[in-house]
Amino acid sequence: MTLEIPNQLNWLRDRALELFIYPSIWVALALASLTAFSQAMMGLASDWQPILFVFFVALIPYNLDRIFDSYLQKSSDEKAQSYFRANFGLFALLGVAIAGVIILLWLAPMSVHYVSLAIVFPLVYGAPIFPILQSNQWQWYRLKDIPGSKAWIVCNIITYAAIALPLAYAEASFDHKAALTTCFIFAFVGSNSNLFDIRDLESDAKKGVLTLPLMVGVRGTRLILTVMNLIMLAIMVGYGNTLMVAFYPEIFGATILTLLLIWMVNEKTPRLFYDLVIDGLLFVPKLIYVSF
Repeated sequence: MTLEIPNQLNWLRDRALELFIYPSIWVALALASLTAFSQAMMGLASDWQPILFVFFVALIPYNLDRIFDSYLQKSSDEKAQSYFRANFGLFALLGVAIAGVIILLWLAPMSVHYVSLAIVFPLVYGAPIFPILQSNQWQWYRLKDIPGSKAWIVCNIITYAAIALPLAYAEASFDHKAALTTCFIFAFVGSNSNLFDIRDLESDAKKGVLTLPLMVGVRGTRLILTVMNLIMLAIMVGYGNTLMVAFYPEIFGATILTLLLIWMVNEKTPRLFYDLVIDGLLFVPKLIYVSF
């Protein structure tokens, strides 16, 4: 009987990975939650459309990137790699996400159409689209192959979506609140994205993808991310005091947890911890917000 319990837990873990983690549903829900929080932080009325839009859009590049990586870059997680190489259910999910984006765009105001032109960047982020002639052979490169850009491209795309889409749906202008919200989201998501590059240190090195941890080391990455978060907090207190004081529990709570993770995780931290906890950290601002 004692042997059955671990087997059952392993079965539940594998099903959770296949249903939520591998197809990026977990991280897409987390980004949708972050978008909902940014709405509140910018003083906009709650609107489900940009939240759902971000959820659907997140599913597309995350899954396309992992599908491309499964063929172009060997992963330490062989189970995940085989999952992305042969999974018709994943293509069905991509079809639903694409259909959802098209329907939402059809219903959206024209301002959303203009903002959504930037969708092209997450779609091609992991695709080999740049041919470069090297040693009389054409080598194909991705946006993420630009030295030091991998996590920062992801960070900028997510920050843009979380800020620009709610503003476009509300047909509101980019004001002081929006600028402060951008500052927080950028530091919060930038830390999250770069932590995943610590996890992928070995596979990125083998592929030649130069990330921040490969450029300055894990300790250097921790120092840079810590300084970035402290500068963000200084901006929030110094320039956003009267506007952002109501959101101090969310800002400080999320940042403290982020700093703990920055100094805790390393390349030996289990992949499930990264996928579940570090991506799950993106839920924290909204969870604190609804709790107060």
